[in-house]
Amino acid sequence: MNYGWKGTIKEFLQLSLHDFLQTLTSSVYGSLNSQQWQDEQEKIQSQKRAWKDCFEKLQLILENYNDLDGWLIFEYTILRGSGRRPDVLLLLPGHVLVIECKSYNAVSTAEYLQTSLYVRDIEHYHSTVLQHSLKVTGVLLLTNHTSDALVPKNEFQVYLASQNSLHKLINGLIKRSISNIITADQFLAGTYQPSPSMLEASRAILNNENLPRIKAIDSSNFENVYNTIQSVIEEARQTNSHHLILVSGEPGAGKTFLGLKIAHNTPNSVYLSGNGPLVEVLQDTLNNKTFVQSLYGYKRDYLQHGKTPHEQIIIFDEAQRAWDSQKMNGHLSEPDVIIQIAKANKPWSVIIGLIGDGQEIHLGEESGLCLWNTAIQNQGITVHAKHENHLFSNAEHYEQHEHLHLNCSLRSHAALKYYAFVNALLDGDIESAQLLKQPLKEQRYPIFVTNDLQRATEQLQNLYTDDFKTYGILCASGADRLKNVEVVPFGGRNVPPKPATAYFNYPNSAYYCKNLQYAATEFQTQGLELDTAIVHWDEDLCWDGSKWRAFYTKNGAKDPLQMKLNAYRVLLTRGRDATIIYVPQKNKLQQTWHLFTQVMDIPTL
Repeated sequence: MNYGWKGTIKEFLQLSLHDFLQTLTSSVYGSLNSQQWQDEQEKIQSQKRAWKDCFEKLQLILENYNDLDGWLIFEYTILRGSGRRPDVLLLLPGHVLVIECKSYNAVSTAEYLQTSLYVRDIEHYHSTVLQHSLKVTGVLLLTNHTSDALVPKNEFQVYLASQNSLHKLINGLIKRSISNIITADQFLAGTYQPSPSMLEASRAILNNENLPRIKAIDSSNFENVYNTIQSVIEEARQTNSHHLILVSGEPGAGKTFLGLKIAHNTPNSVYLSGNGPLVEVLQDTLNNKTFVQSLYGYKRDYLQHGKTPHEQIIIFDEAQRAWDSQKMNGHLSEPDVIIQIAKANKPWSVIIGLIGDGQEIHLGEESGLCLWNTAIQNQGITVHAKHENHLFSNAEHYEQHEHLHLNCSLRSHAALKYYAFVNALLDGDIESAQLLKQPLKEQRYPIFVTNDLQRATEQLQNLYTDDFKTYGILCASGADRLKNVEVVPFGGRNVPPKPATAYFNYPNSAYYCKNLQYAATEFQTQGLELDTAIVHWDEDLCWDGSKWRAFYTKNGAKDPLQMKLNAYRVLLTRGRDATIIYVPQKNKLQQTWHLFTQVMDIPTL
C-alpha cells in the first residue's frame, strides 16, 4: 500500500485522531522489525507529532467544505520516486493540490523546491493525472501561522499559505474547475512513470523491460531515430555494403541510451566509448562487460595484437571526440582504425557515430568530424546524417535523413530548452540566455548561484532526505589548487571499484557523490548525470564584462578557451532536477558573480 490514509473530505472530518495516527503509523512504519522500531522511536514520535498538527489544522480548514466533492490522500509514496512522500494530496474537480504541512514558519529553499518537484513529477509522470488533464498546484501550509495572506512564491511556482489563507487557494481552484472529480482510488490505480536516469534506462535495456511512456518523450523523435538506424542496418545486410551513420543530439537527449539499446537488441554489435569512467560505471551498474566495451582496449587488440573484432555493427560514442593520429602516436586516427576493423574480411558493416555538440574536452579531439571524412576516402562507404553533405566529400554515397538527430533533451524533465540556455550563456550571448532562462522557472527547472558551498550542501541534504536521489559537486579539471574540495582521482587503484565508479555507485565510499567530500570533473561525469549538480565555478573561466576568458588551460590545445567552455558545458548539463552554481568569493570572479546575480538575475541560495 503506497499511502497512509485516503477518503473523502466528509470522511476525513468524521475521522478520529487516534484512528488517523494508527493508520498512518502502520502504513509508514509497519514493515519495521522490533529492533528497527526501537531504533527509529525518536523519528517516529516526531513524525506523529507532525501528523497530529497537520490533522488538527486541516480539519479546521476543511470544516467549511463538508459538502464538497473532494478526496484526501495522506503520505502518498511516489513509487519509483526514490522514496519521496508528499504530506497531503487534495483531489478537487480538475485539480490535484499538493500540500506540504510545516509547523514552523521559517521555510527553507529546499522545502520550496521539494514541493515544486512534487508538483512537477505528479503533473508530468502520473498516468491518471495525464489521462484526465488535471492541473497540479503546490502549497506549503504553515499550520501555526495566522496571516490572512496567500503568497505566490513565483521563484518556485508554489504558494505559501497559513491556516487562515489556505481557503483562498482552495476556493480559487474550485472556481476555475471545468472537469469532473477523480476519486482517490482512481488516482492510486494510476501509475507513476518518471523519466528514467541513464543508468536506470540501461538496466531496463539489459533486463528487457519496457521504458515508461512519459509525456516528454512525445516531444522527442527517439523512436524515429532508432527505426531509421535499424533500416540502414537492414539495407547493409541485404546489399552487402558498408555504412557510416552519424546521430547528433544535445546532452541528455538519449545518445548513450540509443547506442546501448542498439547494441543489446541487434546481433553482432558492440557499444564502444573512449570515456573510461562512463564504461566503468556502466559495466559496474549492469554487471556486464559484453556489449559495453572500452574503445582503448578494442583498438589495442587490433593494433598491437592483430586481433580483428568480429562485430559488424560498431557504435562509437562521442564520435566527434575521436583522436587524431598525433594523439594516437602513429599515422592512423581513431576513425581510420574503426573503418579498418569494420571492413576487415566482412561483407557488410555499419558504424554508428553518436555526436554530442560542443563536448570536445580531451586534447586530440578538436579535429572533430573531419577525421571521419578523411578515414572514409576510397573506402566505398555510404554516409547517413541529418545535416547537408558539406563535411563528407569523400563518401561513396551520401544520404540525408531527417530522423538522425535526437531533437529533445529528456534529462532536465520538462525544461526542454535548458541546453539552449547553457549554450547561449557560454557563447556569451547574454541577451539570448536571459530570454531562454525565463521559461525554466515555469518548467520547474531551478538554477541557483551561491558563494557559500556549505549552505548549498546543507540545502541539498534537506531536499533529498530519506530518498535515493543523487547530488554532488562537480568542477572543471586542471588548476586543482584553486578548489576548496578534493577532486576524484583517476584510476590508481588495483581493487575495484575505481574512484569514478564509486562516485556514482558506492554509498559507503568516501568518493560517493552524496558524501560531498570529492568533486568529479567533466571527464568523470560526461555521459552520466546526477539529480542535482553543484557546479564549482572558479578562476579558470571568468567573465570580464563582455566575454569569457580562460585560464589554467591545457598545453597544446588548439583552442584553449573553447576546451574550457566545453568543460563547463558538460558540468552545467549534468543535473536532472536542478543546478547550483557555486562561485567562491574571489576578486577575479567578481564580474562572474555580477553576471550571474545581477545581469542574469539567477536567484542566490
